[in-house]
Amino acid sequence: MKKILLMAAMMLALPMMAQEEEEWRYTQGWITNLYTGYIELENVKAAPTPKTMLEAVDRMPAFPTVDQIYTVEAKEKALRTIYQPYEKALNAAWEKNGEVSRDVDRRIKVAGEKQQKVGQKAMAQYQSNVNAGLMPSQEEMMQMMMSGEINPNWSEDKIMDAMAGKFAAKWGVSKQEYLKIINMAQKNPKGTEAYLKSNHPDLYKRLYAANAPYGNENVNADDPRKPEFDRINDGLLKAQDDLQEARVAYGENLQFSQTHSKYITIYEQMQKEWDNSSEAKQIEAIEMALQKRLDAWYLTLTNEWGEVPYPAWYTTERQKENALIDQWNKRWAIKWLKVAEDGDKAYRSIFRRIAELGIENDRIGEQGDTEEMIYLTNKKLVCTLYGQMTSLYIPIRDAMAFPAIEHVETTGYMIVEAS
Repeated sequence: MKKILLMAAMMLALPMMAQEEEEWRYTQGWITNLYTGYIELENVKAAPTPKTMLEAVDRMPAFPTVDQIYTVEAKEKALRTIYQPYEKALNAAWEKNGEVSRDVDRRIKVAGEKQQKVGQKAMAQYQSNVNAGLMPSQEEMMQMMMSGEINPNWSEDKIMDAMAGKFAAKWGVSKQEYLKIINMAQKNPKGTEAYLKSNHPDLYKRLYAANAPYGNENVNADDPRKPEFDRINDGLLKAQDDLQEARVAYGENLQFSQTHSKYITIYEQMQKEWDNSSEAKQIEAIEMALQKRLDAWYLTLTNEWGEVPYPAWYTTERQKENALIDQWNKRWAIKWLKVAEDGDKAYRSIFRRIAELGIENDRIGEQGDTEEMIYLTNKKLVCTLYGQMTSLYIPIRDAMAFPAIEHVETTGYMIVEAS
């Protein structure tokens, strides 16, 4: 006589345990752990490293869809072929940006030393012009502020207009002529020199004598690109503030599942609602009927031995269970994706803006000295913000951490041994 041993998969044995433990259910504990929803795959090949921040934004994969996260198999496929190759490329770009940032730090140090020397030279030039009676002294300017003749809160143009009388008197010209010369000097320095020689020879000699040691140049003159650089700097600072606000609004702490209360809330709802869901109840009913059918089939195996595959109807019933699992997963995947979608849109928009400002900064920088402090300061800020660009992947990472219920096995076998 042959003896039949029941060596089925765990799910086949558990219903027998249910007779001893009344509280146990087949679908109990099927909601996977929130903290292990994201799958770190091995042997993923990185995509090509983005050469610029704009390229990193442009190559950002589309935000995940329900079809890419509602099963473990779909998540693994999307992560391996789309998202983790990009994540590795983004991390490589982050490391490369660190090298660029360190180089900018070195250039800023050199520019700072140069700026310090220029400042010292400018002060000497200013004092030389004061001594020549060409400019008001600091004491005179302070007296004008204390008397209310000028207000430091005024615009630069208004202060210049108010002080024009003082300068004009020292130059020996009218206020209108002084302003004319100043405007000419800003637009056409060579032409201004010729105009002074022809129309104000004495003033030209005084200016020449006072500024000869400094090459007859205004060493304290602003870089003509300054207004553009200032505009770019304002834009970068605004983007920096917007990024911080976006990160706070999204709930990012650069470590999913530790502080993201919105996801924790959804996860807790999934746990609470699963046991009483229509899908869980239907699966329980299918499995209970299936186990009874297996028990009956088991009694027919008296003339069999070895590994006996489960009948085709076993696969059919388990496929019905998986269809219900998919139905549940898809319904909750929609809610899950909504949490990350707004953060994804905000990050893409902000980093694109930063990237475009960085490109504009370089374009204007190349129109003159690329070692000017004002240009390098902006470039350093771009590097700093680029260093935060790993945030760009956070919403996708969170989306792909959806705790999908895994499919049940649809095939199996029973081992039958002879007595």
